[in-house]
Amino acid sequence: MAADTTAGVLFLHGWNSSKRGYLPRAAAVSADCGAECLAFDLSGHGENASARADSFSPSQHLEEAVAAYDELAARENVDPQRIGVCGASYGGYLAALLVGRRPVASLMVRAPALYPDANFELPPAQRRTELVAAADARPLRNLAAFGGPVLVVESERDEVIPPGVVAAYVASRPGIRHEVIPGAAHAISEPAWNEAYLALILEWARAL
Repeated sequence: MAADTTAGVLFLHGWNSSKRGYLPRAAAVSADCGAECLAFDLSGHGENASARADSFSPSQHLEEAVAAYDELAARENVDPQRIGVCGASYGGYLAALLVGRRPVASLMVRAPALYPDANFELPPAQRRTELVAAADARPLRNLAAFGGPVLVVESERDEVIPPGVVAAYVASRPGIRHEVIPGAAHAISEPAWNEAYLALILEWARAL
């Protein structure tokens, strides 16, 4: 790989969210450590909201995440061996699925959702985040087999993701780093929460 290549970071947003929240974070990562970043809208979200979000299953969105990873890895200035994936909530769930499909170098998930494998093809109205045994949850099995660094970030006062789900991600494999954003709700809506989250993203990205 040429000496002038850089790391890549793929950002995956949450359900009923969009890439908009990750564009300034991506810009900060690029400015801080020179990484090439990619944030995009899942189908049914943001600029891709021509169809309802609940028309799409995790299976379909995972294929979009795989395609985005491949697009980033194919960029001439990106070292395909140094691609990290950062996802939040539903995006964190997709990120943990993605490590089973592509050679992700490092993973960061905040308030990751979790669904049983049986719900992989179901629209969101028929599924909800819940504590699932690793035998029935591919994201947890993927993390158990994943050899790269993993950072799991918890929102201290998350009203959407149960603490047990975050704990299951953390416990899926020895050596997973666990950080908590004090006082934060599920949505990172306060400036102090966003600053804390961004600081963790920058620290994680620098290690790629």
